[in-house]
Formats: sequence, structure tokens, C-alpha cells
Amino acid sequence: MGFFSKKQKLSVDEMKKEIIRLIDENKENIYKVAFYSQSEVQRILNNLIEKWTNANYQGGPIDYATPEEIQILYRLAKKITSMRPEELWASYGELFMPK
Repeated sequence: MGFFSKKQKLSVDEMKKEIIRLIDENKENIYKVAFYSQSEVQRILNNLIEKWTNANYQGGPIDYATPEEIQILYRLAKKITSMRPEELWASYGELFMPK
């Protein structure tokens, strides 16, 4: 087992930054479409927005996520961005541009 074979575990803060980088800062809009259309993401975000609103909009919604929620969002962000944009457009494009 070599030095590079060990997977480095990211901290919660590192995962938050990576979610933002992979999805929100990505120039490929299909990654945003695919990520935010996931029912699990919608459920988590609805909860986070409620917490954020109750905290008078301090910080950002992601700051109110539990470590478990961050792990779910991170896993989905990595899975979605591992696909090519063309693959995602083929799947999601029909939702927005029916034949």
C-alpha cells in the first residue's frame, strides 16, 4: 500500500467549500440543475433555509447543516460532477426542453 492509496478524509468545512466549488461556482449549469433537482438536496436545503431565516440570515444556509447533511450533499456533488455535462444534459434536458 503506497502513500497515495490512502484516501484523505475531508473536514466538514473542507466539504462545504468543495460543494460550493463543485456546484455553485461551476460554469456548467447542468451540474446545478442536476444537484438542486435531487429530492434529498431539496429536503436538506428547505431545512437549512428555515434555520438560516430563523437566525436572521447570519452566514449562509450551508452553515446550518449538520455534519451528516454535509456528507450527503458532498457525496451527491461528487457523484454528479463525476459525469460529463453531455451525459447530464441527455438525462435532464428533456425536463426543460420536451420534444
